[in-house]
Amino acid sequence: QLCINLTNERLQQFFNHHMFILEQEEYKKEGIVWQFIDFGLDLEESIDLMEKPMGILPMLDEECVFPKATDMTYKDKVLAQHNKKHPKFSVPSMKEVKGMEHPPHFNIHHYAGVVGYNVEDWLTKNADPLNENCLDLFRKSAMPFMATLFEDCVPAGPKDRKKTFQTMAMMHRKSLNALMAMLNSKQWYQRRVRATRITTRRVYSSAITGGYGSRRPSTNAKPAAPAEE
Repeated sequence: QLCINLTNERLQQFFNHHMFILEQEEYKKEGIVWQFIDFGLDLEESIDLMEKPMGILPMLDEECVFPKATDMTYKDKVLAQHNKKHPKFSVPSMKEVKGMEHPPHFNIHHYAGVVGYNVEDWLTKNADPLNENCLDLFRKSAMPFMATLFEDCVPAGPKDRKKTFQTMAMMHRKSLNALMAMLNSKQWYQRRVRATRITTRRVYSSAITGGYGSRRPSTNAKPAAPAEE
């Protein structure tokens, strides 16, 4: 869930930047009379809390490599690092978690609202170990398709395993960074001029379109020229 919310936050930041920041800068370039509005929608603090060094996910990755680490040692380190020190981090009160079977250990203040997180089993889920006996069984499967899927997954020795070890959080952030790089590589939003203030097909307002007829064309007439972009 934390990885999903990080993705949502990054995508929301991308949308806000293009729709609220770059669009207003475009108005300024075109000489449109416009008073700049600060929408206060910068999500950088919550994103940094989750993915920057000493953030929630990097600390989880770090804890996964310690032999004696547990979910509770991870929780204690996170609280010591961020509680009452980060504006987007908080700890729920006893009153808020009373009666909950799995109460949240901390809250993150996301763009969409406050979300509580319980870290039980986080280390196991993040490490996501694939049992080597199962891996070997899949590689030797009598089903050709199954054997093909795992033919390159040779069980690594202890030394190689340390070099190639990747957590679920690492792989997710790598995939997310590739997605954001792709989104930032081109312009995805197009500006269009609305041809009329009413929602009626083939009706154009000359005040908006700059001269095209505002009356509904007859059935025999050619459609009015489209609004310019």
